[in-house]
This record gives sequence, C-alpha cells and structure tokens, in this order.
Amino acid sequence: MEKESQAFEKLYPQEFLQRFLAKGLRPDGRGLTSARDVTVHVSPISGSPGSAIAKVGNTTVVTSAEVSLLDLGGDEGDDDEGRVSHALDVGPLGATHNDGSVAKTRQQVASVSGRVQGVLSRCVDLRSLKLEGEGGKAWLVGLKSVCLSLDGGLFDAALASCVAALSSLRLPGEVREVVGGGEGRESSEAVVAMEEDRAPSRPVDFLLIPAATAVSIHGDRLLADPTAFEEALAGAEVSAAWGWAPSGGGGDPELVSLEVRSEGHGRATVDADVVHRCLAVSRRRSEARWKGRCLGGAERA
Repeated sequence: MEKESQAFEKLYPQEFLQRFLAKGLRPDGRGLTSARDVTVHVSPISGSPGSAIAKVGNTTVVTSAEVSLLDLGGDEGDDDEGRVSHALDVGPLGATHNDGSVAKTRQQVASVSGRVQGVLSRCVDLRSLKLEGEGGKAWLVGLKSVCLSLDGGLFDAALASCVAALSSLRLPGEVREVVGGGEGRESSEAVVAMEEDRAPSRPVDFLLIPAATAVSIHGDRLLADPTAFEEALAGAEVSAAWGWAPSGGGGDPELVSLEVRSEGHGRATVDADVVHRCLAVSRRRSEARWKGRCLGGAERA
C-alpha cells in the first residue's frame, strides 16, 4: 500500500496533495496553518567567533560569523555605521531547480541571501558597529550560511540561523594595527584581538529581533511553512519577515521584509485580500517562533 501511495504521489502530485487538503490535513500530518518545529543550536563551530545551526523541519542551515575592519573613508551617510554581509551556499542540494535550470536556482539562492542581508541590515544596530576613537573604522560582520538539507523554507531557516549566530557573536574589544601585513594582507590591515584580559568583548546590538514564516497558496487554501513538495505545487507564495523589540515586552511587530512570488503550479493571482490573509498567518506563526526556542532558548552545541 505504501508503494502504491508513493507511486501516486510521484505520478499525480497535485491530486495527491489535494486529497490531503480536502481533509484539512497535509502529507506530513500538519494542519493547513501549522508550522514545523524549529530548533537552534548556537556555537557548533569551535573555530568561529559566532555560529549556529537552525533546523526548520527537514531544512537545516549552519551559519558562521566573522568580523573584520571596515574603513569608512568618510563617505557621507556611511560614516556612522558598520555593515552586515551574507553569503549562502546550497551545495549539491541546489544544483538544479525543479525544471532543471541551474541558473534559476542560483538566482533564487542569491535572492534569498540578499533578503537575509537586507533584513539583518535593518534589524541590527549598525551604528553600534562603529569603533569609537578609531578614525573612521567600523566592524564588518560577515555571515556565511550553508544549507545542509533542503525541504522548503530556505529563507526562514537561513534567517533563524543568522540571528542565532549574531546573538552568539562577541565583537572584539581591541584592535591591533599591522603595517605591511604578510601574505594575502594589504598594508595597514587591522587584526582583531579577543584576549579576555584586555578590553572586554561586547555583543551585537539588535534594534529588532526578526523571524519569518512563508505561506503558500493552493487555490483558496493557505499552507503555513510549506515543504519543498508543497512549494513546488503552490500557485503563489507570500514570504514575510517580522521584527520584535529585543526587550521582549510584547507589542506589535514590524514587517521588515515581504516578497510575493507567483511562479509555481498554476500561477495564482494574488490580490490584496489574499496577501493580508497570508500576512496574518505568517505573523502568528513567526511570533510563536520568536517566543520559542529558535530565538529565546537556543541550545549551545
């Protein structure tokens, strides 16, 4: 019976999914607007000053953080802020898209990485990254994420992993200047020192703590936190990220990123009413994640 079900799923995926949705269920047993469990472990990489692994269902993303010095150069508008950069690698898991297009997959990965960087640049207090008394220098926090397993929700998992990695990062308390650096170094390159017996390190300051949950559209039904199987069959998808005050005192979150995609099965028309319905589901599920282990109680690896 199981083999017959697997064959039916492969040959008629849309019909297979609709049989579940008609009963208010999904193939993995969740309700339509139920999200998958999220777990986060911080500091899994001993050689990185900040790192984390986030798992959303069967999607796993590991992120490491590194810091380097940025010469602001007195550019107008940037002279009071550091920067956060992000790179994402899906490895062999994202070698091809559902339609076999490598270029399309690379474009989507670049889009996810760009969104993550945009959200973090908005939610991290970039002014706090400037070094006082260092003559126009600031910290550049570089984040590198690698997707270890992919089953939908790549943006959600990558963002959770990055937030946890930044939360575990401690900015160096001292800067040493190396003039005429060694191989691979430019002259006057700054080298950071993390000695605890010197200037104390400090955490990265957040203006908002972000969390995200995507919602896929299947006819008149909305599915929270879709799997890769559900994403491929969706008529459209609304992906939203929300930001909450770090104090945790409650209050309404701020919508910090929104993307509406209509390129899946059937290409649904997404009007304002549908977007508002999706945002309501996304906000509710993202708030549960914000209050849960992924942001408030991450385990240390």
